[in-house]
Amino acid sequence: MNADIRHLAPFRSLISQRFGLAMPERFDRLLPRALAKAMEIAGARDAEALCLHLETQPWTAPAWQAVIETVTVRETSFFRQSGWWDSLVQAALKPLIEARRRDGSRHLRCLSLGCASGDEPYSLAMILHRLLLGEPGWTVDVVGADLCQATLTQAQAGLFDARAVQEVEPRERELWFRPAGRQRFALSEGLRSRVAFRLFNLAEAAEAARGGAQVAAPGAPADLVICRNVIIHMEPSRQPGIAHYLTAQLRPGGRLAVSPVEATASWFAPLAFEATGQAILFTKPDGRPAPQRKPRPAPPASEPAAAPPPAATPKAVAAPDSAARLARVRHLADLGLFEEARRLCGQILGPNAEAELLMALVCQALGDIASAEAAARRGLAAAPHSPAAHYVHAIICLRTGLTAQARRSLRRAVELLDNAQEGKQLGAHLAIEANEIRQAARRLGVGLAGQAGAGGTHDRPH
Repeated sequence: MNADIRHLAPFRSLISQRFGLAMPERFDRLLPRALAKAMEIAGARDAEALCLHLETQPWTAPAWQAVIETVTVRETSFFRQSGWWDSLVQAALKPLIEARRRDGSRHLRCLSLGCASGDEPYSLAMILHRLLLGEPGWTVDVVGADLCQATLTQAQAGLFDARAVQEVEPRERELWFRPAGRQRFALSEGLRSRVAFRLFNLAEAAEAARGGAQVAAPGAPADLVICRNVIIHMEPSRQPGIAHYLTAQLRPGGRLAVSPVEATASWFAPLAFEATGQAILFTKPDGRPAPQRKPRPAPPASEPAAAPPPAATPKAVAAPDSAARLARVRHLADLGLFEEARRLCGQILGPNAEAELLMALVCQALGDIASAEAAARRGLAAAPHSPAAHYVHAIICLRTGLTAQARRSLRRAVELLDNAQEGKQLGAHLAIEANEIRQAARRLGVGLAGQAGAGGTHDRPH
């Protein structure tokens, strides 16, 4: 059976309705194959008959699962973005463990949404084993949830290629893995038994909850929910509702980890925003007075100059006075004080590309996408050869649904990285790393021949 090109538009719309997934043009190469495969499984005579069949079927049905497996790209690995994991340990896992020690429960629940082949929840289980060191009396539940049954079956089997485990430390690889053929590794039963996997449609659950139904995510209420690069690939109209649903899946005092492009504070109210290192976290109030903690030192901002700065050719390097203010802006943003950060950032704009890019990220967090887009364009114009500028521009393009432009910006950022061979840190106040840019590019299929789908581990509908 041949997929009827005339029916790709209603097929695309049906997928979007069922899973909340935005369907940009990069799906065009995958949709005919998904349509043909689903037609074969359903025994449909043509595309119109298939769409009528799918409308009556649950998303767990074989034909729907064939579609899901085809239009999602499963690029993932253990301890992906190692700096992010380091930040998660310090800002989320250690405080949560200490809180459960204090309340005497010694029970920790963690949920990984968009887990694909299980690399993320298995990485989490390894870290928790390391942190608890066999301390008696603990119950630790780690759940991985995904929309695709095929990937969950792969996760449960626990077989991984060498690329997937390359970031695993040698001692942990020796502890948890054994060779299973050429460039293949099998995960031990001891670790596989620590993670449960569940089939779950995040968009459907969020929509049901919006209608008043009580639909809990697997493992909820959880102490930690990891949901990176999921919301950004949903239809813009559904993104706030999905974010709101995620806030309800946390226990008091729990943490939610999302990606920077999804860190719009208003979406997750009343959760408290915190940026620490490379991790973006939102913390649910626990009803107790917040502990007094000494804020991280930040240079004070000097008073703005009485006269505007003289006209000059835009430069990506900040002047010494601006550098102190930029550090202050970053500090305020890390504390979730976005309005204050925005006001201070507005005092140091002009020929400063890094200030413009910081302004773009702060405005995005505030939900002011129009101002974020304008600042990102100014930053890019001021520093056209900066990989970080193209990356920030791509983030804002994704928020506005301009996926093709985002891919172009990411492609240019990767080209600049390859040509300039820049160091790991691309901006002291932006905290953007080369590896972060490359991984974002891979998630959107940039530079990956033949791959163009819903993205990587967390870039998929649920």
